[in-house]
Amino acid sequence: MRAWTVLAVGAALLGAGCAATMEGYADPAALTLKSPVVKATTLDIPVRFFEEELASRWQHHGMGIINDQETFQKLWKMYAAEVTALPPAVDFENFAVLFVYDPEHYNLVDIRGLNVWQGIANPIVAHTDWTLTIGGDPMMRKINTQKGKPVPEPKVNVALLPILRNSPRHPGVTALLVEGNPEDEGASRVIPVPEAP
Repeated sequence: MRAWTVLAVGAALLGAGCAATMEGYADPAALTLKSPVVKATTLDIPVRFFEEELASRWQHHGMGIINDQETFQKLWKMYAAEVTALPPAVDFENFAVLFVYDPEHYNLVDIRGLNVWQGIANPIVAHTDWTLTIGGDPMMRKINTQKGKPVPEPKVNVALLPILRNSPRHPGVTALLVEGNPEDEGASRVIPVPEAP
């Protein structure tokens, strides 16, 4: 398992602001961090984790955060059901885990960078442009089910990246921008990153 590259992102965030506000988001002077991500971790995760295990307040349309060790263990248990791998260590006292995936199709996803304006993080995401149905061809799934053949659980490719949470000891990410136009506060939606659990 690859080690997560968190030191560069964490160190750069020390200069980030603390206010989770959209005011001035588009002002270049408000950009407090523009950091490349050396390598985010990517895993194939069953869709049911996002549908059944992760509360809706932590996600929106394929992007969100995992805020605690218990939830992360649920994700890893679903991933590791078919592999033998130990989960990477995450310091949830100081970090939350940002995730991104394509909720419409199966595509490989990569977090290439992280822009932060006054504490609000906007990940730079790259993905393939496949139009593969999540879970494979529905007709073949039905045929294999009727024949008693094994049918794989629907999965999505998920990019994961620890992000430094805001605290009195160090400024960090206060919210994640999940949709909308950063220049229009009314059209923008954020998921607040809470204090450590």
